[in-house]
Amino acid sequence: MLNFFKKRTQAELKKTQPVLPLPGCAYVIGDVHGCFEELQELLLLIEEDAKKFTGTPVHVIFLGDLMDRGPRSKDVIETLMNYKPDYAEPVFLMGNHEEMFLKILAGDSKSLPSWFEFGGRATSRSYGVDNLGAVHTQPESLIHQIQSKVPRSHVEFINTFKDSFLFGHYLCVHAGIRPNVAIEEQKSRDLRWIRKAFLSHKGQHPYIIVHGHSIVEEAVALPNRIAVDTGAYDGGPLTAVRLHEAGPDFIQSQSRSPKT
Repeated sequence: MLNFFKKRTQAELKKTQPVLPLPGCAYVIGDVHGCFEELQELLLLIEEDAKKFTGTPVHVIFLGDLMDRGPRSKDVIETLMNYKPDYAEPVFLMGNHEEMFLKILAGDSKSLPSWFEFGGRATSRSYGVDNLGAVHTQPESLIHQIQSKVPRSHVEFINTFKDSFLFGHYLCVHAGIRPNVAIEEQKSRDLRWIRKAFLSHKGQHPYIIVHGHSIVEEAVALPNRIAVDTGAYDGGPLTAVRLHEAGPDFIQSQSRSPKT
């Protein structure tokens, strides 16, 4: 079943943003965080919904943070690495959790304890890494084990992720943008990590920003941004926003991971 919140109309959006023609239809998916069952359900809902747009270019955009916190990060990565739907073009964006994962796989043992607290323990477990208690006593050894367990194809896949994707008058990024900084001058760290300066900004941006990263109880379309991280790993649904000329709608999984 599709689960839609109140949508913001094009007339409302025109009051605050220049509206550019949309190149078809896009589904933008929030932070998955290893929630495999919710992802499978949401992809099926999107596939069914996309039948209404046959003959229209369709994108399925993942906002990053595919991994960590939830229990099945390996399965999520493996599935999406091979995700090639015949009805849509997939787009993958880099989140702060992918950034940390790549640092660990590059051998950054000093970051291992913080990554484990950050959700990396669940990711390591999903790849079959054991002796996780060695994170403080033998971090180098544990790093080597993680490197040996993560397939090279997964690393290569994650390294292809983009920082942003422009879809008409919507700019999709993981975390947000630095207000009052030109888009071409935005730093990757802000696009992947920013919170307060972006979330508290009430003015216009050059585009409507579609983002995850910061959990909201309900997905929301504001005049300058759309937030779709509804805390799937912590008992919330996994959410996607459908971007179409009629305005944004939300689609959510019905299954929920146990609240942590």
